[in-house]
Amino acid sequence: MGGFRRAYLPVLLTYLCYGASVVTSIALLYFEKDTLRLTPAEAAGIAFWLGLPWSMKMVVGVASDVSPILGSRRAGYLLLGALATLGGYAALATMVRTRPAYLAAMVLITIGFMIQDVVADALSVEIALNDEEIGQIQTLGRMAMLLGGIAVGLPSGVLAAHLGPRGVFAAAMVLPLAVMAGAAFIPRWRDAPTTTAARGADGPLGGGRARLVLLVGLGYAALGVVLEVAGIPASQEIVLVVSATLVSLLLARMGVTRAVMVAAAVIFIFRATPDVGQGYSYWAIDRLGFDERFLGLLAQVSSLLGLVGLLIFRRTIVKRPVSFTLFWVVLAGTIFYLPNIGLFYGLHEWLGISARSLALIDTTISAPLNQLAMVPMLVLIAKTAPAGGEATMFAIMASLMNLALSASQLFTRYLNEAFAVSQHDYSNLGRLMVTVGAIGLVPLLALPLLRRHERAAPITANLVPAPPAPTP
Repeated sequence: MGGFRRAYLPVLLTYLCYGASVVTSIALLYFEKDTLRLTPAEAAGIAFWLGLPWSMKMVVGVASDVSPILGSRRAGYLLLGALATLGGYAALATMVRTRPAYLAAMVLITIGFMIQDVVADALSVEIALNDEEIGQIQTLGRMAMLLGGIAVGLPSGVLAAHLGPRGVFAAAMVLPLAVMAGAAFIPRWRDAPTTTAARGADGPLGGGRARLVLLVGLGYAALGVVLEVAGIPASQEIVLVVSATLVSLLLARMGVTRAVMVAAAVIFIFRATPDVGQGYSYWAIDRLGFDERFLGLLAQVSSLLGLVGLLIFRRTIVKRPVSFTLFWVVLAGTIFYLPNIGLFYGLHEWLGISARSLALIDTTISAPLNQLAMVPMLVLIAKTAPAGGEATMFAIMASLMNLALSASQLFTRYLNEAFAVSQHDYSNLGRLMVTVGAIGLVPLLALPLLRRHERAAPITANLVPAPPAPTP
């Protein structure tokens, strides 16, 4: 891989600050548990809606490609996203006291991060001079995110204990300010409006595609708002099905190959598998006595070892097929999940060690897997982005992937409701965890199909041409 270039700075700083946003994770956990008194199912329901802005990346992607803000395609949108995040954190730190207000503030923060991510995604493709550098930038981006998490992992627990949730939210306002500073490093030749070829009838955004993307994206965003405000039954299910269908149709219109579509579908299944939800965290706090400081330590260890995993396996991840990485990540993830189940059933007592020791050992073993599964998806998306429409193509593919996370939270809500897990009754939590572990193996069933398509039609990169010489 080549050396570091100054053009990487706005991308890596954006990823770094997003990673550092986990400084609020423990504060949010206690805010939901103690201040808002949310059940695990209600927390999963909120997480569903917070996932939807990420599926709206296509709208911001198109706007960033073809509608500059004050003559700026990238810096203007980066500043807009940072301002949204800043406003959301300010609301959490001061006025939020009800579930609707909490949802509104969190959606604003999420939209801000989503806009920042669109810009970073587009720049990560635009500044790459060859196929290998695409993988390098994506890997460095994941590392920057992890470094951000490492920097605040342990402090997140200490701050939550000493400042309380609202104090942590106020401290987090420094992150969007740092992103604003990073906008100054965006190369001028990349911040200028798109070329006529990119926007014209023959370009990737020509033939009405930009209008189609905007109409579809804004349409199902409006649908989600109307259904939620009106309290329509099954509103989350309706939004998810409509959104996934429309995004899939957009991908087909953008001309991606069948191999890419199959890969996207398999990654969708992988990311759509449910998790246990907040019930496990609530139980660990109430029954095992895990406090803010220990939860911060677990976050620190997870981020640090995730970075180590990327450093060790980065070349293998970039060069190996997606099916290979997903196979061993799914299998290993299920095996390493078993100690969590054992913790609920008293495995630590049988082993003669403390619950904290077992939790720390499990985090140490499983942490690298959380990041390794992400890089193949990012490289896949980057390789399919056409020159001149980088933000749009990247955003549409990423929108489908992020819809999978909303699906995951929807299934998580179903399971928590079915097993009736709450702060007053954790008796069914163990059975819920066993069920989640079994469902996590489902993506393995789709890997043979993906492998066949990878052999028949290898996914190749649409490389961005070298930049013109900078003007004096």
